[in-house]
Amino acid sequence: MIVKETELQPKHQNLWKKGLLAVEQKNWEYAVSLVLPIVKEEPGFLDGRMILRRAEGESVGGGRKFSFGGGLFKGGSKKDPWEAIADLEENVFQKDPFNVSANQQLYDIAMKLQFPQLAAFALETIRMGQPDNTKLMHNLANHYMAHDEPEKAGEVYRAIVKLDPRDLNAMKGEKDAAARSSILRQGWGSDGDFNKVKKNSDEANLLEMLNKQGRTQEQTESLLAHFINLYNQDQTNINSVKSMAQLYEELDQIDSALMFYDYALTLNPGDVALQRRTEMVRDKAQERQIQQMETEIESNPGAPDIEEKRAQLAEIRRQRASSVIDECRARVERNPTDKALRYDLGQAYFNAAMFTEAIPELQQAKSNPNIRIKAMLLLGRCFEKKNMNDLAQSAFLDASKELAIMDNTKKEILYELALVSEKMGKAEQYLEALKEIYNADYGYRDVAKRVESSYS
Repeated sequence: MIVKETELQPKHQNLWKKGLLAVEQKNWEYAVSLVLPIVKEEPGFLDGRMILRRAEGESVGGGRKFSFGGGLFKGGSKKDPWEAIADLEENVFQKDPFNVSANQQLYDIAMKLQFPQLAAFALETIRMGQPDNTKLMHNLANHYMAHDEPEKAGEVYRAIVKLDPRDLNAMKGEKDAAARSSILRQGWGSDGDFNKVKKNSDEANLLEMLNKQGRTQEQTESLLAHFINLYNQDQTNINSVKSMAQLYEELDQIDSALMFYDYALTLNPGDVALQRRTEMVRDKAQERQIQQMETEIESNPGAPDIEEKRAQLAEIRRQRASSVIDECRARVERNPTDKALRYDLGQAYFNAAMFTEAIPELQQAKSNPNIRIKAMLLLGRCFEKKNMNDLAQSAFLDASKELAIMDNTKKEILYELALVSEKMGKAEQYLEALKEIYNADYGYRDVAKRVESSYS
């Protein structure tokens, strides 16, 4: 029932290639317009549906609101199930890809069609929209177990336990899934033959080596060669693709790493951790491009096209900042209660000099104890940039009081406190903050010079 890319009609293959390019360029609405007709005509093209949903999610996350509920869609009552699915794609998912009731309808229809992969996709989509809803995640894990995909079930159960360490059913489910996975890997639960068992064993050994710490460059290159060989045998193996991306990144071949991270996302668009890793690598690649351009400009300031290069550099920086903000905003839209995502958005706004927009995000981020100090520090910097120095001083002072140990973070906060106190003409508070650093770390920045000069 699953349709592969190679089985698409020529006209659809052309649209598909354009759609992938649009996704790579983050032109989400255009990607939707290209991939939607394919999915409607080829409902079994699951890879296309995954890309479509990702593009829809990014598109609505870019500013438009979407719900997680809503009433039942009337199209679900159509006699022809494929027509009902097409109507859901056309009339619901474009505007509200994470709509729970619509995705539940898609799940029910897929199960009636005996299409468990599509049913799982519907549940995974709900999970993307509500990543903290453990009840929905239990349904997904049960589905995977019922259709003999225990490794996927185990991943879901682990995610549940991470959210709720007291969930005994999830703990038991994870153990059951691990046991079932072991049976399947050894070929005991089906007609698996020796070659299949050996292949799985070899891949497991490679994955174990991948997680090994302290590998030499030669070992890393050898490991990469093994995964390239596996990839050439099966280009849809998500483990091989992710492993290659990781190894290319370790070898500092950032462009190759980014290419495979992007491809991995097309195979598993619902992997939130993979999304964040991909964006981190993309950011690193863009940073290198900026550094290269800066070096060119600094090394040859009299070049005839120097102004053109400076303008190009400024535009790249602007696009980068805008892209990061869009990504962070989309993640917040998908999970508005995640304070860590609020911090990321606040930091993106700060880096783009959008200090007013950053403030409310950082104020919300403060409620997460794991990032509270970072949020307070950045919040103080926002106030200082807006010349609201009294509020900045208060933020730095509060953050400093919450840190009992003089670590690098506290030194940074105290230094910021000193600088803003100096701006306000409060010499006593300025020196008090610097002396606190001086007593702990003589060599920190220019603290010694500032403190000692006050005695001369």
